[in-house]
Amino acid sequence: MFQIDYHGDDYAASPNNSKRMLALADTGKLQSMSILPNMSYYGECMDYLNKNWSSLKNKPLISIHLNLIDGFSLSGCHNPLLSNEEGILCASWETLFFHSFMPGQKKLLNDIKEELKAQILRVTKDLPDGVALRIDSHLHTHMIPIVFDAMIMAVKELGLLKKLEYVRISDEPLLPFLTTKKVSFTIPPINIVKNRLLHFLSYRAYGILKTLGIGTGMLWGLCMSGRMDKERIDLCSEKIIKIAKNKDLYLEVLCHPGIVLKEESVKEYGSADMIPFFSKDRDVEYDGVINRSI
Repeated sequence: MFQIDYHGDDYAASPNNSKRMLALADTGKLQSMSILPNMSYYGECMDYLNKNWSSLKNKPLISIHLNLIDGFSLSGCHNPLLSNEEGILCASWETLFFHSFMPGQKKLLNDIKEELKAQILRVTKDLPDGVALRIDSHLHTHMIPIVFDAMIMAVKELGLLKKLEYVRISDEPLLPFLTTKKVSFTIPPINIVKNRLLHFLSYRAYGILKTLGIGTGMLWGLCMSGRMDKERIDLCSEKIIKIAKNKDLYLEVLCHPGIVLKEESVKEYGSADMIPFFSKDRDVEYDGVINRSI
């Protein structure tokens, strides 16, 4: 069913990042947000969420932001494809993707499953009462076949399949951005590649979720990742919303409106996050969310 959901990723990346996101949720500017399960600041940020939950004017939907890219392993994983000698996750998108199509990956699949089980279990235990179970992932790694399968196995083994109401499918139409002046030339080529690769992977994911009766929707925030500013959101909104309405789809507008302060830097931030977490682009996306017109 068509609905617009402004979503913020990376709650629990740091206290400043999380407080800013929760303030946006309180005002109703964010309808949902994702929680990183395995950062140093997780406990502090979850305490802040639970302490303020009852007083929020608008309570956001919450997803578990599964993370294999950085942060601490919660399962004690020793697989060198997933973690380093310090117990910090360091899997690469490329490695996980290529191993999905290689034979004999039972051990890797099991190690991913155990790590995802530990992450899911940690967050579900700490969520406020009555919060529905939703799942997405950091850098969309759950869309990789071996990770997607491990995620479904983890949910089943935890006995949470019937409680899982939503899984993000990172599928975004491409034409609205390529055919919009002042937007098309601002899209990095790598984001177009990412858009198409995730679209390809979405066919398999849609089929699995449909079989299991789990809800999903349409995503907006891949091509414009890191630059979901108000001007470009307004320029593209009519075309994107028309597609979602015509298909009667839940539209998740993905943003990163929190920002990590330099003094909050910790060792488990991997190379993929050392720049984005602190980037001023997050202030741009914050402005896009707080001043949004749709």
